[in-house]
Amino acid sequence: MIQNKYFRGFLFALLILFPGLANLYKNMGSGTMILLTLVGLVVVFQKPRPSFSRDEKWLMGAFAAYLGIYLFSAAVNSLTGVLTEISGKHFEKEAYLLTFVPICFFFRRVRMPEWVLWWGVALGGILAGSYALIDFGWIDIEYRVRGAYNPIMFGCLSLTMAFMAIQGYRYFRRRHVLLSIVPLAGFFLGTVSSILTGSRGAWIAIPAFFGITLFHLGKNLRRLELALIIGTFCVALFAAYNIPETGVAQRFQFAQNDLQKFAKGDVTVGNSVGLRLASWDASWQMVKDHLLLGIGPGGYQPTILEMSRQGKLPYAVDVYHTQPHSIYFAVLVDGGIVGIIILLFVLILPVYIFFHRIRGSGPNKPAAYAGLVLAVGYIHFGLTETIFGRNLFVAFYVIMLAMLLTLTSSPKEVSEK
Repeated sequence: MIQNKYFRGFLFALLILFPGLANLYKNMGSGTMILLTLVGLVVVFQKPRPSFSRDEKWLMGAFAAYLGIYLFSAAVNSLTGVLTEISGKHFEKEAYLLTFVPICFFFRRVRMPEWVLWWGVALGGILAGSYALIDFGWIDIEYRVRGAYNPIMFGCLSLTMAFMAIQGYRYFRRRHVLLSIVPLAGFFLGTVSSILTGSRGAWIAIPAFFGITLFHLGKNLRRLELALIIGTFCVALFAAYNIPETGVAQRFQFAQNDLQKFAKGDVTVGNSVGLRLASWDASWQMVKDHLLLGIGPGGYQPTILEMSRQGKLPYAVDVYHTQPHSIYFAVLVDGGIVGIIILLFVLILPVYIFFHRIRGSGPNKPAAYAGLVLAVGYIHFGLTETIFGRNLFVAFYVIMLAMLLTLTSSPKEVSEK
């Protein structure tokens, strides 16, 4: 089945469309992830099996350990009476991360072609930007493009696709000079899309993304081409900040006002910066006596309600929502210090692997730079958003990471045995 040309054609078409459509249509991300997992599970039990590097095996172990610490923390905190209720929904997203393993097996057996990645992320940026320009409320300055779910996810993933797409600039240029327009369009429109969402949590990754891009393309392109890329990005930012209808300048002013209000103890649901800072402080207060394993999955909301009843919260209870708006504090609450260590392995190991492959003699270094963008982006996005608490964030990370690891594997790692 895997070598069937019709099946491969369907698979490659699906993967090309996945980055863009998952950001625009509900359940496209999770649906693709489930489909790839089901096929991958068949491959896992078939021989001969593809081989993996030691680092990749460590990464697979980290994904398994992430679910494991959630289960272990729930069991311990339930037995000790800290956690009063256990629900399967509190392990759902953590279990989804395990789909990384069968999807990796599947992609190795398929032998993924490079063009699937570059056309996928470029088309994703183009679709996101085109949709954003059409959907944006140019009359209502406070309107934020939402995509399939909300402005935060749409903005984070659009920006990630934009900077992943530009890493493939040389791939398109080598085939025809006119094809250089494709990654440039994906880069420009993906950036515009993120800007129009007003998602400041996405924008904090821009310096790191830009640094990766300059390090990669700065030594491989002619000065005119590099100037074109830098100019494309600067034009997008300059126009966004200076055109009042985009609301970018207003979003920065809102952030400054939120910080000033927080300093004065004035925090409401509308104060997005202040409510995050308040939620992080509350998270620390509830786990400081349970640092090793936290208070268990699902413990955040009932603890917040109890703290409110006891008068221990400085602000209204609705300020704190149902999660602490940060993957790091969410995992600290759910799994304690042990959970944080495992989370860091899940997020930082890919950075190490792709950096090692950039420095090594393996194939497809541009894809390794795209992998760095993906991994570094999620590290930044997790600061202000519970990224692994969202199906789309999980699906995008799992599928794109598996694809990038496959494309950058050395021939020795890809060989079957």
